[in-house]
Amino acid sequence: MNATHYAGLSDTGKVREHNEDAFAFIPELGLAVVADGMGAHAAGEIASQIAVSTVLSMMHLTAGASPRDRLDTAVTAAHAAIRDKAQTSLRFDGMGTTIVLTLVHGRQLYHAHVGDSRLYRLRAGRLEQITRDHSLLQESIDQGLYSPAEARARVARNILTRALGLDGALKVDIGQTDARAGDRYLLCSDGLYEMLSDPEISALLQRIPDPQKQVRALVDMANDRGGRDNISVIVIDIGG
Repeated sequence: MNATHYAGLSDTGKVREHNEDAFAFIPELGLAVVADGMGAHAAGEIASQIAVSTVLSMMHLTAGASPRDRLDTAVTAAHAAIRDKAQTSLRFDGMGTTIVLTLVHGRQLYHAHVGDSRLYRLRAGRLEQITRDHSLLQESIDQGLYSPAEARARVARNILTRALGLDGALKVDIGQTDARAGDRYLLCSDGLYEMLSDPEISALLQRIPDPQKQVRALVDMANDRGGRDNISVIVIDIGG
């Protein structure tokens, strides 16, 4: 796909001492990935870095496979690598990370995620959340226990139901969507969308044409709102 542009930025925020997010993008592979780590003693930072580096390695090794298989293999390998690292020291016990990644292949954008880092699409002025959070908050909404507004008031936002590195079998959500010229895709950790509303994100993405300026503006606005968590964003502008 011609003239597809990528830009990314990560920031510690205004409250946290360390940045436990990690991100990467490789335009020539059509790949972008964001991970949001968790764990004491900076173990979350290590988990997210392992996830991203493993994904990059596996994407090179699986170049001949189908896009869905490449995503599944990469995320599964990242999960195993984090689990292996956790066995090496008690200070790594319980560490994990979310992950969201995209792979542009022809006129399709394939995506995979585990946890509550998100993928959005802006198309023809409409922002849509493509991924669905693996969180207790989202599950309470899906099960009809609360409305979205009630859930946000009553359910802890930071309890994940899935993450890389946790015990038990890993389930990776994988999907695809057509990638149209003019689409803008946003990968982000919760440090962004917990600070900004969807209409605010949409307005900013539409107001600023340059992806590099978009990611800077998104991070700055999240920090202006309090920056309570690490903030990581990647913007992909699909060309013609």
